[in-house]
Amino acid sequence: MKILSIRRGFQADHSSTSYEFFAVEKALDRSQREAVSDLSSRANPTRRRVSFIYHGEWSDLPGGWVPLVESYYDVMYSESYGWWTLAIAFDTDRKGIEEIKAYEFTGSDDMGITVQSKGNRVILSIHCHLNPGFSYNDGYSDYDYYDSDEDEETEETLESGDYLLDLLAKNREYLKDGDYRLLYGVWQKYGFEPAEDDEEFDEDTPPEPPEMDELPQPVRSVLSILEE
Repeated sequence: MKILSIRRGFQADHSSTSYEFFAVEKALDRSQREAVSDLSSRANPTRRRVSFIYHGEWSDLPGGWVPLVESYYDVMYSESYGWWTLAIAFDTDRKGIEEIKAYEFTGSDDMGITVQSKGNRVILSIHCHLNPGFSYNDGYSDYDYYDSDEDEETEETLESGDYLLDLLAKNREYLKDGDYRLLYGVWQKYGFEPAEDDEEFDEDTPPEPPEMDELPQPVRSVLSILEE
């Protein structure tokens, strides 16, 4: 077994399935946290964050992760046997959902982007491998499960304490504003293989957003950790 990285509250290895969730828009109230906690005896959700880890192939998150981002959380990442899912969810209109669906694809080794929607809620998932040298919490402290029940929040509570979750949250803002450079960048990595005649793209090429040569730092950071 090759361990890619370890930190308190999250393990990335080849014998477990792990999940990290973060609520960007709205903190969970007590009843919502209780509903999340009922999914696992080891889950201890705070007002904005929860982690799950399941060892072996015989157990996993009941009902899957999608219902949690439909109802409670806005960004999520998971790792299972070296395969990663990076998920971002937000509310938009039908036009926005259709624009995002244009970037849906399945590339080699099933890596790519899937898009789901429920009402006005769109959920996009990036299926990928991450570079083995990627560090989850450079400049971040370990996740502390303690969280107050007080309604008052400070600006600091909008930071998850997890580098990858915060990176996804920043990219979520670009996507909400109709900036799809992240999605096109993922397609550039996984969406095609050059043909023998050097024809680079095919008819399924998604629309190229403007300023692909001037990526914002959060977009560039996500693309840089995707393993080709």
